[in-house]
Amino acid sequence: MKLRKGYLFFGIFIIVVAALAAYFLFYGRQGRAEKKGESFVVKRGSITHFTEQTGIIKAQVGAIVKVGTRATGTLTSLRYQVGDYVKKGELIAEIDDREKVANKKSIEAQLEEQKKDLEAKRAQYEYARINYEREKSLLEREFTTKDNVDKAKRELDVALAQLELSKAKIKEAEESLNALNVSLSYHKIYAPISGYVSQVTTQEGETIVAGLSAVNLITIIDTTKLEMWIYVDETDIGRTKPGMKVEYWVDAYRDKKFYGKIDMIYPQPEIKDNIVYYLAIVKIDRKDAEFLKPEMTSHARIIVQDKKDVIVVPNNAVRFEEGKTVVYVKGREGVEKRPVTTGIRDDRFTEVISGVTEGETIMIPAAPSKKAQTGTTPPPGIRK
Repeated sequence: MKLRKGYLFFGIFIIVVAALAAYFLFYGRQGRAEKKGESFVVKRGSITHFTEQTGIIKAQVGAIVKVGTRATGTLTSLRYQVGDYVKKGELIAEIDDREKVANKKSIEAQLEEQKKDLEAKRAQYEYARINYEREKSLLEREFTTKDNVDKAKRELDVALAQLELSKAKIKEAEESLNALNVSLSYHKIYAPISGYVSQVTTQEGETIVAGLSAVNLITIIDTTKLEMWIYVDETDIGRTKPGMKVEYWVDAYRDKKFYGKIDMIYPQPEIKDNIVYYLAIVKIDRKDAEFLKPEMTSHARIIVQDKKDVIVVPNNAVRFEEGKTVVYVKGREGVEKRPVTTGIRDDRFTEVISGVTEGETIMIPAAPSKKAQTGTTPPPGIRK
């Protein structure tokens, strides 16, 4: 029994020793790797400086149209429902127009009668005019009296007045007919734009009562007319200008990037959670609008500056120490700390204007230990 316990304790001892050895071996190597850091050969490359902002996909002004009618009556036909695609100019709905059609026929009949009456009045006027001219001619030769001439003149004036009255009645009837045709046009509703039906507020068989404003029947949205509202923080608005390039993506298509440019910046600010934002508007290309939908949240990068063929180093190779921007350059005598002048940076690289040249090797210090973070001991191999 004692022998078995001895074997058991010995086995546990071996396991503990092996675990400790593995631990110190692993972390000892890791510590040495951190002290050594990584090397990087200074090269030329491109840097794109940008600001990251949040945006929302919106429909452009005029892309959403609420289609209504000023007619009163029963909705006899509604040809489209939510989700249906409708082309501009297609008939959407019809409202009962029998009463107005009957009124139109009545006015048209009256107009025909008035046109016939106009022809009669025109003939009477011609007769009165000829009779008056004849009486004047006879009076010059003293074959008639002044009274007959006056009577002919009076009959001519009456005929002219009746002719003008008949013309006025015809014009009034035509205007009434035109007004009725306009009113009848309200009973047939056509699509003002092409797009998808996003809302239907009235169904077939319902009675529509038009008041001071048009009754809304359906809403059509043109999904190809989209824009993006970018909420630019007040700290970034000073370097954000119309015409700047923008790349953005949405959560629905995280692997797909879309591109555009800032069309305009609204001067009126918006305040959210006590933070001031300004809206930068980006028009969305029609081919991109096939993927995007209104109210989607977008993640936008506004390209502030883009430089090509410049000296670049990794961002984590640049340090700010003792009030200076420095990098660690590897030379024959070891690694030295060298001040540099930097330019723009992106999410990977920093531009170096002066201090290092292409082809030099720099060291990227690993994350400092707690002792190194205090600043009491410099990283091994680094010369101040």
